[in-house]
Amino acid sequence: MNKKQKQIIDELETLVHQRFSIEALNETLSKMFNEKIEVENVSQSRIDNGEEDELTDFNLMFNSENEETYGYFDIYMLPLRRPGFDGSTMMITEIGYEFDGGE
Repeated sequence: MNKKQKQIIDELETLVHQRFSIEALNETLSKMFNEKIEVENVSQSRIDNGEEDELTDFNLMFNSENEETYGYFDIYMLPLRRPGFDGSTMMITEIGYEFDGGE
C-alpha cells in the first residue's frame, strides 16, 4: 500500500457517521481523489430494474482511475426517512475498498 492509498483510507473513514446527499458526497469524494467521482446507488438500481434484491445493505459504489489510487470502493449507508435541513439524504455507516497496483 502506498502513502496516497493510506491517506485515502484515512480520509474515507472520516465520512463514517456523517450525513450527505448524493451530490455532496460526489463533491467530497472528487476533491479527496482529485478526479471526478460519481457514486452509483447499486441497491436502488436493482430495485428500479425489478431485479431480485439479495443485498442486505444499501450500497454506493465507485471507481478511482488515478494511478496512485486506482481501485474499487463501496460506501454503505442508511437512507434517511426525509431529507435533513442541509439536504442530506443518507448517513454513511461503513467504507470498503480494494486497490489495484501501487507499492
